[in-house]
Amino acid sequence: MKATNQVDQTFGQEYIKFLLTRYAKNWYWFVVAIGISWVITYLVLARIKPVYSTQASILVSASGEEGSSSKEDILRELDIFSSEKNIDDEMEILKSYTLAEKVVNDLGLDVNYSVRGRLRQEDIYRRSPIKVTLITPNRQLFGKAVEVTVAGNRIQIEGVSYPYNRPIQTPLGLILIRKNTDTWEPFSTLLITTADKEAVIKSYVERLKVSQATRMSYVLRVKLEDTSIERATAYINRLIHWYDLSSLEYKNRTASNTLQFINGRLSIILGELSNVEKDIQNYKTRAGIVDLSAESSVFLEKVKENDTQLNQVNIQLGALQEVERYIASKSEKAGLAPAMPGLESPVLTGLLTNLFDLEAQREKLIRTAPEGSTVVEVLDNQIRMTKANIADNTQSLRTVLISTRDRMITNNKRVESVIRTIPQKERVLLDISRQQGIKGGLYTYLLQKREETALSLAATVSDLRVVDTPKGDATPIKPRKSAYYLFALVMGLLVPIVVLWLLDFLNNKISRKAEIEEQTNTPIIGELIQADIRSPMEVTAGSRSLISEQIRALRANIHFFTAEEAEGPQTILVTSSISGEGKSFVSLNLGASMAITGRRVVLLELDMRRPKLYKYLNVKTDKGLSSFLVNRATLEEIIQPVEGYPDLFFIPCGPLPPNPSELLSGKRIGELFAALREGFDVVIADTPPVGLVSDAFSIAAQANITLYLLRHLYTNKVYLKNIEALYQEKRFKNMSLLINGIVTRREYEYNYGYGYDPEYGYGYKAGYHDDDEKPKKNLVKKGFSIFSKFWK
Repeated sequence: MKATNQVDQTFGQEYIKFLLTRYAKNWYWFVVAIGISWVITYLVLARIKPVYSTQASILVSASGEEGSSSKEDILRELDIFSSEKNIDDEMEILKSYTLAEKVVNDLGLDVNYSVRGRLRQEDIYRRSPIKVTLITPNRQLFGKAVEVTVAGNRIQIEGVSYPYNRPIQTPLGLILIRKNTDTWEPFSTLLITTADKEAVIKSYVERLKVSQATRMSYVLRVKLEDTSIERATAYINRLIHWYDLSSLEYKNRTASNTLQFINGRLSIILGELSNVEKDIQNYKTRAGIVDLSAESSVFLEKVKENDTQLNQVNIQLGALQEVERYIASKSEKAGLAPAMPGLESPVLTGLLTNLFDLEAQREKLIRTAPEGSTVVEVLDNQIRMTKANIADNTQSLRTVLISTRDRMITNNKRVESVIRTIPQKERVLLDISRQQGIKGGLYTYLLQKREETALSLAATVSDLRVVDTPKGDATPIKPRKSAYYLFALVMGLLVPIVVLWLLDFLNNKISRKAEIEEQTNTPIIGELIQADIRSPMEVTAGSRSLISEQIRALRANIHFFTAEEAEGPQTILVTSSISGEGKSFVSLNLGASMAITGRRVVLLELDMRRPKLYKYLNVKTDKGLSSFLVNRATLEEIIQPVEGYPDLFFIPCGPLPPNPSELLSGKRIGELFAALREGFDVVIADTPPVGLVSDAFSIAAQANITLYLLRHLYTNKVYLKNIEALYQEKRFKNMSLLINGIVTRREYEYNYGYGYDPEYGYGYKAGYHDDDEKPKKNLVKKGFSIFSKFWK
């Protein structure tokens, strides 16, 4: 188990080395992929509109804020209707749909102006030479750009001319077009894109970010992301403007209602006072009264004082009635804030102030929270409890005031009984003067309250102060080019890695030596690279090419591999799994290499289905092995010497027989090998592939060495299991593997660092070819071949 784990770990390390080596060898893939991904990223970024961030800072003052100036303190003391602000509520108000709707309507943001650039449309906003107002938009064209041409005093939309400054029916709908006098870039052609106003408002509400500068600060940072810095700046400026106006409007509403009530009462009292003064004047004129007696004056003063107090009580009762009516009306719908002249009850005043604050908070909260939310229900409960307390307090005050009024009425009756003793004229004058005093005192009192309310209204100052005006950053925040290019770099590295891994994963051909060693225990006796050579007979006495040296190394390995049987002749069987793995080439050059050493070598062409050796050696095949096996030729007649190699002989297959398997299984084949072993030192048999026919098994018993060929990037991996089975079952004697046609430009093991002599030029490959002749020089095929090599 430990040994198995060690083997798996070694194989994993070798596989990682193989991958790293393969990636390093295919470095140009990564360069090309990164270059392509960066070009694509550049084009994508060029078509995406950049998004800029625009930010402003405002200070939202709270009631009783420290650090305010003395003048502001005086005005705030006069502002009796002010209330403390909640910073979270103000943030929600700034982000409210209501304010966003006002800004969108003011700026006409449901219409976008742009011009065509090289790769994308550029927003021009205020630089547009025209302004479009949507009256009845065509909803089907929302989001679609319509080309508009500006020409003199008319404009053209999709080839149709329209005038300025009047409602016109266009493909965009019923619109109004005006000239933009503020523009400084007269574009002749621009694109108009309309959008649903509701969607535009929601978009700005979602994109607007409002946050506190610090946790305890009243400074708010208002930030908006937009493709146009000008548009974002205009939006924030307009938003601050509407927020300031809404805040002042809310603060002035209560004071304005009170002032309106007092002005109405003053108008009534002024009319009554004028009538009383006219009555006095008329009565004195008719009665001839110049002055009242001292006694009448004393009584008059007492009655006036008592009446004044009684009037104050009546005013307070009227104020209580106003409070009760205010509470009753607020339970159903909103009403005017009550006037409370003369009421000097701190408890009632405090309860009413608390009620006003709670209702103000509810009105603010209802803008951002639904009616049935928990927060609204809590405020509603507090309002109901406060109203109940106010009702109890007003009832108590009413009881006290009614008691006081009754007492004063009794006093008045007592004094009037005394006044009746005064002459009739004087008494009538006294009554009229008393009415004059009452109306005059009430009029003076209301004038004083009106001035106080007017001062409070004038003292209403804005709680908003702009700390930093809206300013956009010229550097776009979106898209983040660094992130895009980093992603492109990652993809440029990842895609070749995945492709190379998939090519390796989907490749069913033998590509690495480790794959062979993993699947079979059959020893590997040698390796031959794929190289360009001039002739199939590569090995000569003076050859020094790499393939020649590898054939010589194979010869030496065979000698050491069969050292125990070195005394007698060697019979070498050369086979493979399928055709095209290089058996004929290896047999020919191995025979030549052994013949150079002075050993007598004979080559047998036992592949009677697709013989090739006779073509390589350019010999006649009138008689051959098939003739001998059917007793139509002797051994001397079929053995032919190989030109240029005194000790190398060749037996061609002869005429192609219809039954090669039966011939190779007969007795004559044994007689042939016995005779050859007596006359030659080495017998090399080039046999058919074992994966296709069984001919090689028929003569396996005649050989003492078996060379089983595999070809790099050609032999299917599935044959490795068959090879292992043949090796374990000992179907061939001294079976070993020869790896042929190793492509040095592809990852095989650690790759070859060798080269070959360039003087040999180009010709047959070292690997086995199915073609009988050299490839013809076809430009199309050659171009495809070059492309295929690059792709690999």
